[in-house]
Amino acid sequence: MKKIYLSVLAAAVAVTACDKSETINVENGKQQEVAFSPVNQPATKAPIETAAFPDDNTIYVSASNNKAKFFEAKTFKKSGAVWKNYDESATAFSPIYWPLGGTGSFDFLAYSTTLAATAVWGDGNPLTDDDVAGVVAITYPSNYPAIGANATQDDLLYATTSSASRNTALPIEFKHALAWVNFKVKSNINVNIKSIELVNVFTEGTFTIDQTSNTPQTSWTAGAKGDKAILSYTDDSTPNALASFNIDGTAGHETGSDHAFGDMGILLPAQPIPNFKITYDLGDGDLVYVCNNVRGTWENGKKYTYKIDITFNEITLSPTVTIYDIVTDMPINL
Repeated sequence: MKKIYLSVLAAAVAVTACDKSETINVENGKQQEVAFSPVNQPATKAPIETAAFPDDNTIYVSASNNKAKFFEAKTFKKSGAVWKNYDESATAFSPIYWPLGGTGSFDFLAYSTTLAATAVWGDGNPLTDDDVAGVVAITYPSNYPAIGANATQDDLLYATTSSASRNTALPIEFKHALAWVNFKVKSNINVNIKSIELVNVFTEGTFTIDQTSNTPQTSWTAGAKGDKAILSYTDDSTPNALASFNIDGTAGHETGSDHAFGDMGILLPAQPIPNFKITYDLGDGDLVYVCNNVRGTWENGKKYTYKIDITFNEITLSPTVTIYDIVTDMPINL
């Protein structure tokens, strides 16, 4: 299972197959094949360094022209320097070409994930709906690994774009459909922080992209909910363990310093911020503190880091919000 550094991958989509016509676009005596050239952009206007789009990522795309279907649910894989149409049944690349002429822009929807996600394009009825690039609903399966599993997590990327270009390879810009939540701990006293749990959250659901209006809209419909504990991840050959951290004044466990809690955080669909349950031990047995005054909503493409500061008198929670950052070196499958 490959790992990449979570970066602000933003996404955009390109086009492909001529489903309704055998007409092809010809330039300099050559047929013009539809292909994609993924590029990365920050999810916000803040300038940051970003990672390259993974070479082995598959892109699933639908496209419409003036609300008439151009192609639906095509699979693109990397061939050379660009992504081209791939026929899964034939296990081979199958060139598709731009139509000759035509008016108006092509609209595109796309997604990419290493999970076995499924998608419904348009209204899901091929007899009544040609605008497959208007709406897509992606079913994102349960993703957060169990304690003891040899696995990390899988991201979900999406893209929307419009283009009148007939370039051989169109640029595509992908965005993260998930929020990434992490924790740090600090204490001025000796304390063993045994677990941090998110109460009643969902890690699976349906992600809908709607670009039938001028501004594309995205939304999540919740799947099954439950409490999720932060885990420690080593590699795909080592079982995950419940994350814990003992602040005891020894080297690497100093009081008064910030310490990362767990090794991969948790990827979550956008949702209201839940309660946090912290189990800790000051030397006389387990204590449980529930932080239930957090307000707001986790948003797609944002990294949230919560610093938990424990003293004799109180426990405080201080959040920071950034975009996915390449320097974090966290194990996430894109």
